[in-house]
Amino acid sequence: MIAQEIIWGAPQWAAPASIVAIVLAAFVVYGYVTSAGNRGVRLAAATLKVLAIALVAICLVEPMKRGTRPRPRANVLPIMVDTSQSMQVSSGGSDQSRFQDVVAKLGDDAPWLGRLGQSFDVRRYRFDRRLENVASFEEMAADGTSSSLATSLGSLAQRFRDRPVGGAIVFTDGNLTDADSESAPNWAELGFPVYPVVPRLATELTDIRIVDVSVRTTDFESAPTTVVIHVESTGLPKQQAVVQLATIEGKVIEEQTVDLGVEQDAAEVKFRFRPEQSGLGFYRAAVFSEIDRNNVLGNESRAKGNRNDSRASDVASRDVKSDEASSDDRISAIGEATLVNNRRLVTVDRGAGPYRVLYVAGRPNWEFKFLRRAMDADAEIQLVGLIRIANKETKFSFRDRGVSETNPLFAGLGADEEDLATQYDEPVILRFGVKESEELSEGFPDSDEELFSYHGVVLDDVETSFFSQDQLLRLRRFVSARGGGLLMLGGAESFAGKSFADSPLGELSPVYAPRASDLVASAKSDSGGDAIFNANDQGRVSLTREGLLQPWMRLRDTEHAEQERLAAMPEFRTVNPVGDVKPGASRLATVGSNASTTDDRGAARSGATAMAVQRFGKGRTAAIPVGDLWRWSMHSGVNAGSRRNVSSVPDGHPTQSEDLGQAWRQTMRWLVGEVPGRVELNVDVAGDPSGPADLVVQVRDPAYLAMDNASVELVVTPVGGESVTLAATADDTQAGVYRSEYWPRVAGGHRVVATVTAPDGTEVGVDVSGWTSKLGVAEFETLGANDAFLSQLARETGGEVIPLDQLESFADSLPNRKVPVTETWVYPIWHRTWVMLLVIGCLCGEWGLRRWKGLA
Repeated sequence: MIAQEIIWGAPQWAAPASIVAIVLAAFVVYGYVTSAGNRGVRLAAATLKVLAIALVAICLVEPMKRGTRPRPRANVLPIMVDTSQSMQVSSGGSDQSRFQDVVAKLGDDAPWLGRLGQSFDVRRYRFDRRLENVASFEEMAADGTSSSLATSLGSLAQRFRDRPVGGAIVFTDGNLTDADSESAPNWAELGFPVYPVVPRLATELTDIRIVDVSVRTTDFESAPTTVVIHVESTGLPKQQAVVQLATIEGKVIEEQTVDLGVEQDAAEVKFRFRPEQSGLGFYRAAVFSEIDRNNVLGNESRAKGNRNDSRASDVASRDVKSDEASSDDRISAIGEATLVNNRRLVTVDRGAGPYRVLYVAGRPNWEFKFLRRAMDADAEIQLVGLIRIANKETKFSFRDRGVSETNPLFAGLGADEEDLATQYDEPVILRFGVKESEELSEGFPDSDEELFSYHGVVLDDVETSFFSQDQLLRLRRFVSARGGGLLMLGGAESFAGKSFADSPLGELSPVYAPRASDLVASAKSDSGGDAIFNANDQGRVSLTREGLLQPWMRLRDTEHAEQERLAAMPEFRTVNPVGDVKPGASRLATVGSNASTTDDRGAARSGATAMAVQRFGKGRTAAIPVGDLWRWSMHSGVNAGSRRNVSSVPDGHPTQSEDLGQAWRQTMRWLVGEVPGRVELNVDVAGDPSGPADLVVQVRDPAYLAMDNASVELVVTPVGGESVTLAATADDTQAGVYRSEYWPRVAGGHRVVATVTAPDGTEVGVDVSGWTSKLGVAEFETLGANDAFLSQLARETGGEVIPLDQLESFADSLPNRKVPVTETWVYPIWHRTWVMLLVIGCLCGEWGLRRWKGLA
């Protein structure tokens, strides 16, 4: 309370006035004591006259009351109203929302506002994502997608840093979205008290909501995308809820029912499906009771119903854009507090090609045939073949001066084809699937730029001597620096000899070269090289535990079905002996059972390595020592050596010949799936869901070195909204990195396209990404008021939590509280009319009493 005190205007008259008053009082008392009459009447009359004398004596000293009060309109009093969507939740015992209850107290003609306006400089604000001035509280709407209370209070403190603030009145439910217990600021540093005003709240709220959505994409061809939806319920009677996943256009992918209610208030639902298209896609997740289906999905129904209208696309766009960002004014049939948190937009980004894979074979074989056939079914992967059909041979021209300089395979082509004729002492190589006539015309790429244009390289039955030392080092840089994928297949020329072990290929391989103890049966290759070829290690393939955990290694949905598939596979008869799996690498599959092969401790191995993988630098490598994978496609029987009719295949299960194609496609997807491009766009939306999205673009030159002098343009398009073009600027700390920020205005899906241009005007590349803005999601994580936070805020700032129904009494007491700027006021008690009237009243009363009772 503001202190008040009594002061004396003429203290020098205190002694004389006291003496005179005492003398006069003594005479009065003496006169009444000695007079005749009723004793009680005499005592009353004497009291009245003595009181009059005392009042006159006090007035001679000039008593005054002095105190302090807020200087009128010198102290700022901000009044802040939370206009986020959480304020739309209904209040307890009423059909009105919290926001409607608050607005009813904030009318322009509210008496308490008028009284505060006489003492304070009242400022009106609304806040959701940011703090804004308002001319009138009656024109506001609770449509904000976040409650940035901490940011708004900080902005308020900064705005009035040099001004006296008498306090801040905040109408909110306390569910802030821009701070938590760990990142909350020190509220005492605001410099003014905060008075949170809490609206009436319902004691029991009924709600079904989506708590979280996670997306996982794999290279499993049948169902590469998994969407996991976590739902919760509050105050719901036991019943079934429907969880639905649909495309953004409204096509339902799948629905599942879960039991929610008193005993089961949370559930997790998984949707596994194959998107119709690669690349970026948006989907809608929803949860609802069957009776609320039309209420929750009303937007889609209206959009579908209007498609024949000329304005159908506009209506659908507005519905999609406002699906999560705006309030839902439809009423839940089961009494849900809100339907806004029943929907969520989901972003699925599977990546899109084209991915280019270079296949290099040491001799023609069936593997390329089936690999090429499998890749024809994947529009995202382009397979380029480089196959040696004849090895180089030594030329002895001293015996015959007429020996041709060209290989006899090209004899008869004519003089016009002389440039294409391969030298007699050079291998004969054919190209398949090249984009340009000059591509790979000189054989394996002789420059980083040419090799780095591919995403993956497959080496099949090719010896180490096929490559020059520069090409081997270039292949190593392709994996370690460029981040490409390398797959080494088995064959007579593969994984063989000391030359392989000591070369960069041996370093890149996830398995060591074979040792003498690994060789049970061997035969020299026809080429006379050092490669070891094992024709006796035969058997079926088995997946290791690590292999079963890799989705791209499996071809069936369940482990039981996968084991049945493996049991029906043919026996492979050509397996290259290899050494142990390197540290850090993983053995995903084994083949056969060779008891004569032992490890370093002398224990028998359960089988030879059929597939091993490892990370190498920025890329990854894999080894498949099996040399006759083509047998897989030639076999469709349930058991080894048997065949079955295609009509006997269970529904949904492909034949073994179809399995090989799926296995190749999944392996190639794994090989190139994480290979970086020259332009890589990443969207970082971690942290505050109401904050900006950080758009980061990594740009590389043809040698995949950082490129710092590029121009980067970003085009952001909200689903159903208008595009916004941004320019990214170079990062000060990282070479080749460009950044920009985008503040989403609406919740939902956002697509962003990055286009990079070189200084000479040529296009470096384009990348597409996207994300789902979660504006408004945090608003409904808690439907009730955050009492603990509001109490902490008031306590640390020196304020007080005010119930809404006690607002007017609080407003009356606020001018009497401590404020920064005050003024002194003096109240002259002696110079008041009531004092003189009281003196006259006492004297007249004494005279009248004497006359009435007949006293002398």
